[in-house]
Amino acid sequence: MDFKKIMSAVFGAIFIIILYVIIYYALKIMYKDVKTGGKRRTSTSKKTHGIEVIKALDNHQLKPGSVIPVMDSITLGRREDNSIVLNDQFVSGHHAKLYLRNDEFILEDLNSTNGTFVNDKKISGRVRLKVEDEIRFGSTIFRVID
Repeated sequence: MDFKKIMSAVFGAIFIIILYVIIYYALKIMYKDVKTGGKRRTSTSKKTHGIEVIKALDNHQLKPGSVIPVMDSITLGRREDNSIVLNDQFVSGHHAKLYLRNDEFILEDLNSTNGTFVNDKKISGRVRLKVEDEIRFGSTIFRVID
């Protein structure tokens, strides 16, 4: 009888220890989720970029000072299927594309009629953007931010 009681006590103690370890790790994981807002940590080498609206002509969606983050890619133009619709007669239907590639921020003119300008210079094709560069599509002006 003593052997059964001892074994029962040992297994009971082991069960309680395992239960406490499981609860500890569950609470640790929940604490990390609450602390980071449920977001997973991403690589610190990946940069995030965005554009700030400097000037927007009669566009109810874009207000000067507002910021548009660019996580992957966005398209700009007059057509409704663009990420950012620019109501400007000098902007093409599909005017330009902004995207990230290998931690570089790229602007691509999509053969627009009136051109895309970076720091008041007309571009063709793709160009790498730097922080503080000014981009103009028609009369709408953006500034690259980090």
